[in-house]
Amino acid sequence: MLRRFLGAEETHTQDDDKIEQSLQKTRSGFMGRIGSIFQANEITEELWEELEETLILGDVGMAVTSDLVEKTRRRVENEGIKSTADAYLVLKQEMVKLLQTDEPLHIEEKRLLTVVLVVGVNGSGKTTSIGKMAKWYKARGRKVVLGAADTFRAAAIDQLKVWGERAGVEVIAHEPGADPGAVIFDAIRASQESRQADLLIVDTAGRLQTKFNLMKELEKIKRVAGKQVIARPTRCCWYWMVPRAKMPFRRPKALKRPPASPAL
Repeated sequence: MLRRFLGAEETHTQDDDKIEQSLQKTRSGFMGRIGSIFQANEITEELWEELEETLILGDVGMAVTSDLVEKTRRRVENEGIKSTADAYLVLKQEMVKLLQTDEPLHIEEKRLLTVVLVVGVNGSGKTTSIGKMAKWYKARGRKVVLGAADTFRAAAIDQLKVWGERAGVEVIAHEPGADPGAVIFDAIRASQESRQADLLIVDTAGRLQTKFNLMKELEKIKRVAGKQVIARPTRCCWYWMVPRAKMPFRRPKALKRPPASPAL
C-alpha cells in the first residue's frame, strides 16, 4: 500500500484489491481533494494555504497539519522543486514519515502483566492485528489473554473469539452492548489471578479523535484499568492502528501513538 501511495510498482494480491476497494471513498474524497490541489500549473502561496485548509478540514489536526505543510514546503524550496507533481510526491513522503517510529515497544519490557489497549479508526485492522500479535507472542513463550472491549460494533466480539481460537489464547468477553470498562475490569482480574497471564491485549471500539464521547470513554477505560491493577510491576500501553495493506505474522510495530502512558 505504501509503495502504491508513493507511486512505485508492486504486485497486487486479493487482499490488496479488497483494501483498495474499501479505501475508494477516502481516495476520491479527502485524498482526491489534496490531489486536485497539486494539479495547478505552478507552486504558489495559495497552493500551500489551500493544502493547509484541506488537511484541517480532514481532521488531521492543527499541529500535525502545520508541521506537515512546513516540512513539505521547506523541502520543495531547498530542493528547488518547480513541478507540482514533484511537490505532491514530497508531501506523500512526509505523510509516510509521520507513521514511522523507532521507539521500542514497551511490550518487550519484563513485568508480571502488560496491558495493551489497541485504539484506532474503524476498518484500520485492530482486531485482525490483535490476533496476529497474540499468535506471535504466544509462539515466543508469552501467556496471552485477549479482552473484547469493542462492545459496539456488530460481531466484533465473535470476530475476536475466532482470532483467539486461531491463536490458541483465551478471550475475556461480555455480551454485545456491555460497558467496555466492565470488560477491562474482568480481563485484568482474570489475567492476574486465574489465568496467570503476562500479556493482556484489549480490543476497543473504533473512533476518531473528533468524537468527544468516545474519546472520554477511553479515559474511563484507562481509569478502570489503573484501579484494577494489583500492586505489581504492570504497565498499560497504548497502540494506535492505521490502515495497512498487509500485516503478516511478524513482530508488530506501533505506527503512531500518543506520548508513552505512565505506569499504572
